[in-house]
Amino acid sequence: MKNPEITSIDAHTAFLPGSRALVINQSEPLHYSAEKAKPLPGKFATTYPKVVPWGQDNDLPQLILDRVGKDYFMSPNLLFNVLVGYGDGIMPAKRIIEGETVRFVPYEGNAEVRTFFEENNTVSYLLEQLTDLNWFYNVFPELIFNKENGAKRKIVQIDSKEAMFSRWSEAGKDDKGRGVIKYHYYSSLWGDGGMTDADIIITPVLDRRSPVRHLREMMKEDENKTVASRRNRVIVPVSLPTPGKPYYSKPYWFALFDSGVYDFGQKIMPFKNAALDNQANIKYIIELGPGYFEDIFRRERITDDKKQEERRKKEYADFDKFLKGHKNTHKSIITFQKYGPDNKPYPMVTIKQVESKVGGELIADNEEVANITAYAQSVHPSLVGAAPGKTKTINGTEARELFALKQSMQKPMRDLLLTPFYIIKAINQWPEDLHFTIPNLQLTTLDKNKTGQETVIPAQ
Repeated sequence: MKNPEITSIDAHTAFLPGSRALVINQSEPLHYSAEKAKPLPGKFATTYPKVVPWGQDNDLPQLILDRVGKDYFMSPNLLFNVLVGYGDGIMPAKRIIEGETVRFVPYEGNAEVRTFFEENNTVSYLLEQLTDLNWFYNVFPELIFNKENGAKRKIVQIDSKEAMFSRWSEAGKDDKGRGVIKYHYYSSLWGDGGMTDADIIITPVLDRRSPVRHLREMMKEDENKTVASRRNRVIVPVSLPTPGKPYYSKPYWFALFDSGVYDFGQKIMPFKNAALDNQANIKYIIELGPGYFEDIFRRERITDDKKQEERRKKEYADFDKFLKGHKNTHKSIITFQKYGPDNKPYPMVTIKQVESKVGGELIADNEEVANITAYAQSVHPSLVGAAPGKTKTINGTEARELFALKQSMQKPMRDLLLTPFYIIKAINQWPEDLHFTIPNLQLTTLDKNKTGQETVIPAQ
């Protein structure tokens, strides 16, 4: 049913000129806790352990990507954390001890190490790992062996398996009775009902408690096998631990979703855009609960996309008709409630009357959301420009100190990301004095360095 009065319609918002109401469809809550493990499809269902879902419908990383991509504070904050973590990239280094001082210099003179770094794109690898670690707190580096007959078995390649498509197998017991994750499942179709075993890549996983020992045991087991039948690739489990999450760590910044800060921030720009685009003050805000239209489509058995859009417009028109005009004063509306994950009820329709001035409303609220978001994602607002205003600027010295402090906080994450390189060093029997580091970039003044920056290799 076409209604010319309804404007600015998309999947999330609509403006109803007749009643001067803005409709906002609230997002479904994100359930980070994994549901029960489910069998893999096809022949894998009987030959491999069950897959542990990431989120309620095994598509939580995709949902996070969708929501963060819409947030103009969260996205640049994550990018900032990725870029700060990168520093000056991964560098093979030699440790120099001079009295109580420890420093690193670039490692030179080993052809095998040089060849490994020449043949592997560590720039792309590090950026991919930093991205997944900051977004999800989970990364999935893959180590790949050579396949040449007669050649000494060595790791020749390192790759980053994207977290978005990675899942763990259900933990089993090792020979000591400890729970261990034995397999990594990789597919771009998680959550898709039509998925088959042909859509999944299965790779053995190293024991996170002692990955080098475990890999040596695996290699010993493969000694008498042909090159083709050996396990020629393994996944190194790397994550930033969080309490109570043995499979998929839950980022601390996820509190932005759980607390409602994200949902509040997402209401600000649609409000301002509707007011400016329609040159009218917004009189009402109609908030529709999560899954409002999905319930209607399911109840009325509407599956066609075009018919769903028509039904959505009809619902908007009914709201507009209900609210506009003096005849509707003091009318009541009957709505239903749902229960959230906390077992508390929430209404599916909320109508709020507002008074606003076009263009200048919600500035303070937007600043508040910006600062809370920066705080949650460990980014100082002054380093990313989240809190504008003459009274909130800082000088160059303060900026350099804040940047140096931020880089110092990267050490634990960098140590995690360098773990696979120390596994490679042990297996390939590289020199004992070989180390790996990610040098910092230290800001300086232009009178000391025309680029305004210099490379500093931190002591370990």
